[in-house]
Amino acid sequence: MGENNSNKKEKLNNSNKKAIIITSISIIAVLVVAISLVSTFLIVRNTTLNNKKTRTVVSTQEYTEEEKNAEDDGVLEQTDEEENVDTEVEETESEEEEKEEEKDEEQLSEEEKKKLEEEKKKREEQKKIQQQQASSNPYWIKVNYSANTVTVYKKDANGAYTIPVKAMVCSAGAATPRSGVYKTPQKARWGVLIGPVWGQYCTRITGQILFHSVPYTKNCDPASLEYWEYDRLGTTRSMGCIRLTVADAKWIFDNCPLGTSVEFYSDPSNPGPWGKPSAPKVSSYGDPYRNWDPTDPNPDNPWHSKKAKEEEERKEAERKKAEEEKLKAEEEAKKAAEQKAIEEAAKRASEEAKNKRTVPNVVGLSEAAAKAKLVAEDLTVEVRYDENATSNDGMVASQGTKAGTKVVKNTQITIVVNKVKKITPPANNTTENKSTNESNVSDGNKGKNNATNTVTNNTVKTQNSTGKVAD
Repeated sequence: MGENNSNKKEKLNNSNKKAIIITSISIIAVLVVAISLVSTFLIVRNTTLNNKKTRTVVSTQEYTEEEKNAEDDGVLEQTDEEENVDTEVEETESEEEEKEEEKDEEQLSEEEKKKLEEEKKKREEQKKIQQQQASSNPYWIKVNYSANTVTVYKKDANGAYTIPVKAMVCSAGAATPRSGVYKTPQKARWGVLIGPVWGQYCTRITGQILFHSVPYTKNCDPASLEYWEYDRLGTTRSMGCIRLTVADAKWIFDNCPLGTSVEFYSDPSNPGPWGKPSAPKVSSYGDPYRNWDPTDPNPDNPWHSKKAKEEEERKEAERKKAEEEKLKAEEEAKKAAEQKAIEEAAKRASEEAKNKRTVPNVVGLSEAAAKAKLVAEDLTVEVRYDENATSNDGMVASQGTKAGTKVVKNTQITIVVNKVKKITPPANNTTENKSTNESNVSDGNKGKNNATNTVTNNTVKTQNSTGKVAD
């Protein structure tokens, strides 16, 4: 009987122990679950608040080898909602933050409340400054991501941004916004990008989308340019940022204040009103040139000395070219003058040929016939008489210009005409004397005529040989 009671007590004790153990384990499990839930809630809440305050998501996710080869830019992975954030969404989130802070203020101390009030005032002042900047911005930037071109516009007389002032070649990427208008909220002289690599003259557009230079492999080192990427400016190469030459990135950095509107659109067939500029290629140059952006205004840029030398050589080449062109022009002018002189001489000769006349032979013709023949050839006539002529009265004995000579129209030709004197016998001679005299005269005339003919023939021969009249 006693043994049975003891057995019962042992069994009861064992059951109680098991119940206690089970209860303890259950309580511990419930506590662990509760603690886990509270911890998870706090982590999620803190993460959400941090995301809203910083608006920067640091992604540690791995990306594909293709992305690594294509881009070391400052574009981190974002959701579709984050990529399309605009000003209205930002203002809504800001209001939600303020409401949450107001709820938390009730549980804060007076000192903490003052700090929150000061932060609110700073945010409001910053908003006012941004609004003022947005209303007075001189430029509007349009990014044609499919044509990889950036065009900057200024206001026209009506206040619309319609006048292009600058065109830039760029490289957009897969994550570049496809549409929308964004306000630039931030700038940095040097900015860290994915890689890690770095960019100069960074201007944030939205989220992790920036205007910046082609990446550099070292921070704040303008002599570490990724030259292989620089040569591809103008093609789609980035992960989303807008890559520019240093000169263009600096222009936006210097001239476009925060709040400048940046619009994205696509038109591959029309890069913009000023077309698509080109950037110089640097890969073919050795060190140190290819490690620098040729447009970088940094005084240590070796391209400046190279450009100065090239500019000097260019000017010298231009000077030589100008001198050669001047000599060539003078030579051509000289040849042209000579050719003109030849042509004018030929023209004169042609004109003279038209006015030339051939002198005809008028010797032996009567005076009237000789004049008619000369006048028919458009020549003028001067007549001289040979008073000593003894025969061929009224006939042309000689001409001043030789027959066949070419002369100008209206040239005067001199002809010599024989003029024989008539002899009258005395009236008181007898018939015998008259007969004798006639006989003598006849005989004398024969001799005289022979002499005259001899003289005349000699005269003609002289005229024919010399072309001149023998006086």
